[in-house]
Amino acid sequence: MALRDMLSMTPPAETFSHQESAVPGDPPAKPSRRLDLELDAGARRLTVLERKHRVLQNACSEMEGRLQSVERRLDALMAARAETRADVPSNAHSAHHVIAREYDALVEQKVQGVARAAAQSVPGAPPGAVPTMLWLMGRICSVLFGPDEPDGKAVLTAVGKSRLDPLAPQASRLSNCALDLRQRSAQTGLPVHWDFELVPGEPLDEEWQETWPSCDSTLPGQFVIAPAYLVADQVFSRQKVCTGVSIPG
Repeated sequence: MALRDMLSMTPPAETFSHQESAVPGDPPAKPSRRLDLELDAGARRLTVLERKHRVLQNACSEMEGRLQSVERRLDALMAARAETRADVPSNAHSAHHVIAREYDALVEQKVQGVARAAAQSVPGAPPGAVPTMLWLMGRICSVLFGPDEPDGKAVLTAVGKSRLDPLAPQASRLSNCALDLRQRSAQTGLPVHWDFELVPGEPLDEEWQETWPSCDSTLPGQFVIAPAYLVADQVFSRQKVCTGVSIPG
């Protein structure tokens, strides 16, 4: 056999690329450096945004405090001016109009908020066919505007919660707000009354009572959700009432 034929029968030598000759057990390739940089930049931006959010929250709280302070000074000035004038009735009550607006907001927002949260796990059921949240609102208001000075612990007790319940901070803030309203109303020198009087099963007196928005205004009153705010027998905020057919015992 010729030498040329013998060479043609020899199998070609295998070739290996550098990549194929990688030693088994080598560590996997590292994540993209660009992705790491983008994640780091995003985390830094998030931190900056959170810091700015806290600053804005503090500024907003400070502004609200200043606004309330200005409103109170204005009320005091108007009341002082009214003392020297003959047309006292329309001016002397100006402070109570402000208090009445704050009272309505307190009931509709903060009292309802605590009652709604408590209603998620209230022990037992309210008497009769009564909506749990409205029933709890009435219990809370009886603490805030009843004969005794409002207290956060009493608010928690009214909704069946312990003093260590997560609602404790909200209950404390709520009682402080109510106490502030009561003290400011008393400082005006005019006779003030938080009226809880209601005859269950009787029609409401539209002059000083009103149905809670979610209730049927054609039905008689069941119980008081929030008392009427009366100043010298003048109605500044009407009593909020839960209506219905079933009357709690």
